[in-house]
Amino acid sequence: MNSLYALLFYHPPQRLLAARRGLVLLWWGVLLLGATAAAAQAPVGTPGLRADYYRGYFNDALSFFQQPAAIVNRPVDQLNFPQAETDNFKVGAIAVYNAPGNPDEFSGYFQGQLYVLTPGQYSFYLGSDDAAYLWLDAGPQALASNKGDQQGFREAVGTCTLTAGLHTLRVAYGEHGGSQGLVLQYSGPNLPKQLIPNGVLYSQTGAIQPTLSELELTPDQQRVQVRWNVVAEYNCEAYVVQRSTDGVVFETVQRQACVGGGPHTYEFLDAKPALGQNYYRLEQLRSDRSPVYSPMLAVEVKPTPFVLSLYPVPNNGTFYLQVPPLGPGSMGQLKIVDIAGHLVFQQSLNLEDGQPHFIKPGLAVGIYRLFLSTERGTYSRKLSLDY
Repeated sequence: MNSLYALLFYHPPQRLLAARRGLVLLWWGVLLLGATAAAAQAPVGTPGLRADYYRGYFNDALSFFQQPAAIVNRPVDQLNFPQAETDNFKVGAIAVYNAPGNPDEFSGYFQGQLYVLTPGQYSFYLGSDDAAYLWLDAGPQALASNKGDQQGFREAVGTCTLTAGLHTLRVAYGEHGGSQGLVLQYSGPNLPKQLIPNGVLYSQTGAIQPTLSELELTPDQQRVQVRWNVVAEYNCEAYVVQRSTDGVVFETVQRQACVGGGPHTYEFLDAKPALGQNYYRLEQLRSDRSPVYSPMLAVEVKPTPFVLSLYPVPNNGTFYLQVPPLGPGSMGQLKIVDIAGHLVFQQSLNLEDGQPHFIKPGLAVGIYRLFLSTERGTYSRKLSLDY
């Protein structure tokens, strides 16, 4: 007799239920292993978007893009084509040139995926001359759009709430006459308005493994902890941590060699950020292409009151001195003078980590004045030694 038939029809009810549970668990286990294997086999994402260009102006008719493209699958790092009367799209002969070097009558369709590092509310800024439409995920309604060709460069704004992870992104664009331009920016949690960088754009529309999956800035007194997670590294040589005070001009503050493969977590403590607003981004140096950039994140570094602590009070001729951490390489000069103003003790102190210093001046009982000179200035306290 068939064993499966026997299992289903000849076992007592309790054993039958247990067998059925086992079959269900086995089935889900097979599905889970299959999904895990499929995820592991997904290719590493290629930075940027795919661009297809067409002859003619689409005239706000999206069915226009169903025809064959004249230029297929051209990679673009980001949508950053400022308004111009030159061929900044590099469409060449597929356009009409009513003026030398100024292409008209062409359209473009850009697609790929956007990786959102932090969940929350995001605003997208679609600037264009002439018409442009932006879609996220599978929704039929455009998130932002500039319709028609009767105006110059203008910016439409769309706002939505996004989960962390991959989201499909599509942009339709058309140039009818005159100048042309297309710029896509966004803003979000700790994310000032900026061009969407190539480090969170991927040209594939199917399953991929992203490189950067998380980027965090954590203020720590007057320091900033920079932490980033990567899922998969491809041809990665190094990560360069860059800092700016205006979001425009960046300086290198750390270079970290790539481990390779993934996943990995990297950390860097910036001990000397500027007071006020600081902006950070990652530059990924690769062996196969030009650098890839993360989004720019903002963090505020607030002044920490400088507190000079001496304890215990009273003391037995020795005491501890402690100040807030001043960062790598920060030194201080401690001096003690008597009531007549004579220098009776001095010592150099390392003030980079905020640890207490044990001071043993070997002075007689009495009243003194303590001075501590640092890169922030000189601080003074009354010191009473009482054995």
